[in-house]
Amino acid sequence: MDEITDQAGGLSLTAKAWTPGQGFAPTPKAAAAPKTSHATRQVSSTSAEGAGSAGGGWNSAAAGGSSWGDAPSRAVDVNGTHYFGSGASASWDASRHHPHAAQSGTDNASRTNTTIPSQNHQHRTQRSTLSNTLSLPPEEYHHYRELSLQCAQEMDPNDPRHKAVPPTFCRAYCLDARHENDTGNTITQQRSSFGYPTSVFRVTSTTDGNLYCLRRIDSVRCVSHKIAQTVMHQWMSISSGRDGHMPSQGGFSHPGVVKWHKCFLSQRAVFFVHQYHVGAVTLRERFFGQGQGAPLPESLIWSCLVQLVSAIKAVHGSNLAVRTLQLNHILCTQENVMSASSTGPYGLPKLRLRINCIGVVDILEFESRRGLEELQAADMRALGCLLLSMTTGAEVNVSDIYRNNTQQQQAAILTEYFQFVQQNYSRELYGIVHSLLQPASGPRSIRSIASDIAMRAFDELDGAHASIDELSTALTGIYESGRALRLLLKLAFVNERPEFGIDKTWSESGDCYILKLFRDFVFHQADGAGRPVLDLGHVVSSLNKLDAADEEKIVLTSRDGKNVMVVSFADVAWCLEKAYQELLSNSVPIPTMT
Repeated sequence: MDEITDQAGGLSLTAKAWTPGQGFAPTPKAAAAPKTSHATRQVSSTSAEGAGSAGGGWNSAAAGGSSWGDAPSRAVDVNGTHYFGSGASASWDASRHHPHAAQSGTDNASRTNTTIPSQNHQHRTQRSTLSNTLSLPPEEYHHYRELSLQCAQEMDPNDPRHKAVPPTFCRAYCLDARHENDTGNTITQQRSSFGYPTSVFRVTSTTDGNLYCLRRIDSVRCVSHKIAQTVMHQWMSISSGRDGHMPSQGGFSHPGVVKWHKCFLSQRAVFFVHQYHVGAVTLRERFFGQGQGAPLPESLIWSCLVQLVSAIKAVHGSNLAVRTLQLNHILCTQENVMSASSTGPYGLPKLRLRINCIGVVDILEFESRRGLEELQAADMRALGCLLLSMTTGAEVNVSDIYRNNTQQQQAAILTEYFQFVQQNYSRELYGIVHSLLQPASGPRSIRSIASDIAMRAFDELDGAHASIDELSTALTGIYESGRALRLLLKLAFVNERPEFGIDKTWSESGDCYILKLFRDFVFHQADGAGRPVLDLGHVVSSLNKLDAADEEKIVLTSRDGKNVMVVSFADVAWCLEKAYQELLSNSVPIPTMT
């Protein structure tokens, strides 16, 4: 295409420029050109031969005339490829006004591209930037493809676990591992850390079509509709989980907390509906799988601590308590997969943490009537145990240390852990762990801990900004793909429709004929030997110019070689929009869900 572009001056002598408002522009005289190009010199030598040739497939005279009128055809030989021009087409209505008509007809500096590439096309260098401008990088693409496949998973239609899902949800998929003793008709429910048989499903709501995590808890006798409504009101009536000033629709909301939507009783069970985060695993599964853990790098621990403190501070600031700060109730997802900045020391990825199952313990243990200050202090001890688990590589629970143990016994249990942390981690991190778990006094408040880690929060903020920049760059590629998709959909709707009302030739005349030729120009190129040319760069470049309504001119040639038009991308864009709007105005209305 680059070689043919250089012949623009000579080619414009034979192919006539067309504009919707003015029709075909008059053919300029060769004498008016200040300098005769190589293509211009070929016109005089090849026009007579092209017009009198009987065996050439591009000979319009041998074909018995053309719909372009009686003007004689002229052939131009550019790198072994012949191009023809002729008079005005009778199949085109040139009386319609076009906003770009005046500019297109008078722009002598516009470059002209042709439909068929030169024989030297295969020697051009491949455009290596397409993978960065048209779509996601390969690693990111495969990552999101895997997440999409996970969202599309469903249980077998004959799976008896479908009966455990209320009818207001569909496309259920059980997130629990199936027990080895389960058969086709018997399902063993697993007993969760809440002390009741529990089943967890990924479901699709029949109300809004969104994905949710549905947790079913059976054998609960101490929960009533009134208790569920009371606890839900506490979480749903607060203004916001972040700053306490801006109202938040749907209740408590924070980036570090899995959003709780509702709780209801059905089928003699209690159901909790939380936000579904595809690809998320618990901290226990991520770092303590099968009871085998290892101490984590300090930089990763600081990142997790900053995220957890931010979420706990928001919950405590709303006069609530988390009550689910355990390894099996904290979800982690990989923050980003497409750059080196998304990985930390030892190749471990930066993790995005979210506290899960908020509100569950509040409902199940509603009758315990524990004070808010006591519950928040328990959250801080649970945070200390999380840090102790990540620093020692051993799963440590609050009950293992403080339940049914005297103060001396608690100190003896913690001494060995404290010594390991003091020897392998910084004094700052050891001080936070010691202040949260020391038995002699109560744990520090969340505000005090937040003040101590304020400097570490800047590192987390820098990492978050880097991830945002990378995702913004990736989003640009998705935007470019969306632009191309919109144009391709419009072209597919308009091109070669079998019929349009009573006019069965609608797609073969007028605006639609120009669009058909443009489709061939973009997608159906071939080299001098007739072999197909799959030039993605040409396709993307042409679609971008069409979307921008560029004034650059191109030559459109029919498949039989009888019709040649010179139009601009702006003309094609106008034709596409006009034809699509005409098609849209006569289409069948699509019903919408109310």
